[in-house]
Amino acid sequence: MFKTPRVEFEEHRLQNGLQVLLHRDTRVPLVHLSIHYRVGSSYETQGLSGFAHLFEHMMFQGSENVAKNEHGGYIDNAGGRWNATTSKDRTNYYETVPSHYLELALWLEADRMRSLNVTEENFENQLQTVIEEKKQSYDNRPYGLATLKFEELAYENWSYAHPIIGAVEDLENSTLEDAAKFHQTYYGPGNATLVLSGDTGDEGTALKKVEQYFGALSDQTHPELPDLEEPEQIAEKVERMTDPLAVLPAVYAGYHMPALGSPEFYALSVLGVILSHGESSRLHRKLIYHNNWVTSFSVGPNQYKGPELFFIWFQVQSAVDVDQVLKAIDQELKRVQEEKIPAQEIEKAKNQIAFRFVEQMAKVARIGELLAHYALFLDDPKRINHELDRYLAVTENDILQAAQKILNLQNRTLLFVEPGVD
Repeated sequence: MFKTPRVEFEEHRLQNGLQVLLHRDTRVPLVHLSIHYRVGSSYETQGLSGFAHLFEHMMFQGSENVAKNEHGGYIDNAGGRWNATTSKDRTNYYETVPSHYLELALWLEADRMRSLNVTEENFENQLQTVIEEKKQSYDNRPYGLATLKFEELAYENWSYAHPIIGAVEDLENSTLEDAAKFHQTYYGPGNATLVLSGDTGDEGTALKKVEQYFGALSDQTHPELPDLEEPEQIAEKVERMTDPLAVLPAVYAGYHMPALGSPEFYALSVLGVILSHGESSRLHRKLIYHNNWVTSFSVGPNQYKGPELFFIWFQVQSAVDVDQVLKAIDQELKRVQEEKIPAQEIEKAKNQIAFRFVEQMAKVARIGELLAHYALFLDDPKRINHELDRYLAVTENDILQAAQKILNLQNRTLLFVEPGVD
């Protein structure tokens, strides 16, 4: 049985609702601060998509005491690193700084939580920035539009079907009032988790500093949880599209499966490793080593909080029959449904998962992000000390039953992407 380092942390809740997670680690003189807001693209309403990602940009446009784009400059000058990300289920803003700059990071995050400049100028400017980003990242990138198309095809529920970056038409038709309402609804202490991980000083001092900068902030949020329920799929969905920027064919496949944290999630996560991780994995041997059919591929759950997809993507070598490759993958999935996977293969996959999990514990930033992840996605930051056990407890029967339940054609969505002009 693996013995992983235990992550000691404290959990607190300020009177304004801010959840605070404190992990002290003095191995290096660094501290990671991360604020996760419980809002992502799935929280948006139809006709007003793209706001969660828009505010990833807006949050750097200045606040009462910090000028536009000055946030990053402060962190850069301190020798730190900073960024922000948006997903379907959450938005996070973070910085890693030398520990003696902890109060600078706290001040910066508190100032924009309290007094973000949601102005007409900033709104219009960042609206155009996001529209240009969509062109660069999706419209003008090989397989970019296919990636968006696949989720629109696979999910019936708009919450997960629409893209994180939003629809250009929605963004162009939105108003400052729409944006201000979205910001007030979700971006406040009562809808956020703050994590400090690293050389924070003792926990009592760290908590006092958090109280100093965030305790007086009022909470005006009134979030509504999105409906993520996905209807059962009863027939295979298949579509084809052409991509003038693609040079090789590619296939997207997805099987509907239960949410993150379900027994099926752990079983199929282990299966994904067995199928695709490393040169000795089943599909690498079949698709690359023995036949040289594909240039690359990926397999596994898509890591959403709600209903997930067991995702398979592959890019086919020139002159290779796509249907031949898909048939080979189907044969391997059929084999998984009919035969228990040998214990040695499962053991190897668990070793790989354990290695990656323990490797993350080497960085205070990753520990901090994991604490926030378990707090937001599973409502239990203590999972950081028990989550690996759930993967290690997966049995051959668990994988067999999950595969039989989920990896069926009527539960599959397929998108074929061909090079060429539509």
